[in-house]
Amino acid sequence: MFLELLNQDIKVFLADVTSDMTNTRHNLSNVLQRAGIEVVVPNDKATADEIRRQIDACDCTIHLLGVLNFYNESGAGYDSSAGLQYRIARAIKKDGFKMFFWNPSGLVNSRNLYVNNIRRDIVENTIYSATTSEIVFVEELRTIMSVKPKPVTDLGAADIYFIYNDLDKETAGEILSMLSDLQTVKGLSINMSFATEYNDIISGQLSQCKIGVVYYDYAEDWAVSFARQIWKDNGGRGSVVPLFLAANKNHAQEKELNVLKGIMEYSISDKSVIPLDIKIFYDKVTTKN
Repeated sequence: MFLELLNQDIKVFLADVTSDMTNTRHNLSNVLQRAGIEVVVPNDKATADEIRRQIDACDCTIHLLGVLNFYNESGAGYDSSAGLQYRIARAIKKDGFKMFFWNPSGLVNSRNLYVNNIRRDIVENTIYSATTSEIVFVEELRTIMSVKPKPVTDLGAADIYFIYNDLDKETAGEILSMLSDLQTVKGLSINMSFATEYNDIISGQLSQCKIGVVYYDYAEDWAVSFARQIWKDNGGRGSVVPLFLAANKNHAQEKELNVLKGIMEYSISDKSVIPLDIKIFYDKVTTKN
C-alpha cells in the first residue's frame, strides 16, 4: 500500500446555461480564470460523447440556476445543452468528482421551484450555493475542492519504510517492486508542491518499521535535506529506527552526500543494485539489534 501526497490543480467544466444566465456565466468564467482555476467551456457543436469525455477529465462541474428550468423532464429546457450536460455530469462516477449548483438570485419561488428539486437531490458529491457574489462562490468552490481526504497514517508494520519524491516515481516503482520480493515494504510518495504536514505521517509509520529509506534519482536537492530533517525529527542519533539514503547513480554524485557522513549510511548504485544495498543495510542493523 502506498500513500501519495499530491497537489491537484482544479479543473472545472462550466456547463451551458439557460438564456437568463448567460451574462452571469460569462462573469463567473472570468473570476474563475483570475483565481487560477482551469475552465473548460463546452463547444456548441460537441456531441454527447465529447461532452462526457470533457466532463470526465475535470474535477467538478458548475451549473448555474436561474428562472428557466432545465432540471425537470417536463420542463422546456431539459433537452437543451444545459440539461444534457447536467444529465451527463450526474452519471459521472469517480472519486473526488463534484457538481456545484449556483443559484445567485438565492430565490425559490413559484417561477423556479425546480431549484427545490435540485436541493432535495443534493448528495455527497453535489454542492448548492446561493451566494450572490461570483468571488465568494469561487472561494467556496476552491476551498471545497482543495480539501483532501485525510491520509491514512497507519499502514501497518513492515520491515522497510521507503520514501521518495514524486519526481522519481518511475524508477522508485521499479525498486519497490524488486524490494518487495525481499522484505515487507510500505511506501510514501511526496510531492512538495502540496503543503501537507507530512512529519506526523512519517513519524507514525516509521515507528512501525525496522528501517527507513529515502530514495532519489533526479530529486537530489530535496532528498538530502529531507533525509536530514527526518533524522532530526525522529530522534537524531538517539532514533531507534535507522535511516538509509539510496541514490540512483544516473544522477547522484558522491560529493552531494558528504553532508550525511556521521548521520546516516548511504549508497550510490544502479537502480538494479539498490534493493540489494537496502537489504544489506537492513540485515546489518537488524542483526545488531
